[in-house]
Amino acid sequence: MAIERINVGQIANDGTGDDLREAMIKINTNFDDLDTRFPEAATGTNLGTVGEGIFSNAVNSELRFKRLIAGNNITLTSNPNTITIDGATSLDQLIVVSDGGTLTVERGQTMAINGGNGIVTRVSGQNLVIDANAGVLAADTAPQLSATLDANNQNITNAGYVTATQFNGALEGLVYGVDIRTISGFYTDFEFGEFLPEYTSIIQWLQGQVDVDFGTFIAPGLVAGEVDGGTFA
Repeated sequence: MAIERINVGQIANDGTGDDLREAMIKINTNFDDLDTRFPEAATGTNLGTVGEGIFSNAVNSELRFKRLIAGNNITLTSNPNTITIDGATSLDQLIVVSDGGTLTVERGQTMAINGGNGIVTRVSGQNLVIDANAGVLAADTAPQLSATLDANNQNITNAGYVTATQFNGALEGLVYGVDIRTISGFYTDFEFGEFLPEYTSIIQWLQGQVDVDFGTFIAPGLVAGEVDGGTFA
């Protein structure tokens, strides 16, 4: 209802204004209208459809609003007409560079870290753990070593062809299906007996049976004559 205004005339006591009774009726009507407006009719409204509202409720003639409290890494700056909310240490943008491309994570977005072949990622408390499955080597179709492989005294089983430029250490196993330990006596324990000379002439026999003293180079034993040693054939 609209407020009823009291007609006070043009000048004092000119007879054109409301009489005293009519003026009091208008005053009472206006008070009744105001009484219906506060506090039952007075309220606040949070505009919009998303986010948290500021208005809480109204008690009598008091409108009550919620208080803003800064959370982690948030600062509130109050001015006469505004309240400024800042994220002091928040990231505006995160750029992740990988071997296969670059990912840009804007504020409010999330980034997932997934494992590839033989790799599994998981979260443990505040830690991101990257595990390699036991079959990660089997998933590689062309695995190569970049350094010396230390087998730590463990066996390598079910191997096919093994090629190498050099082998060091004791080798155990079969060679073309033969255990070489069973034939080692044939090339380490040969007994050929005594080598006896064979003579084809008396001269060769004399040379083999008689020691000839040639003396010394200062006083040779044979001054004249020649000794026929035969042929070596």
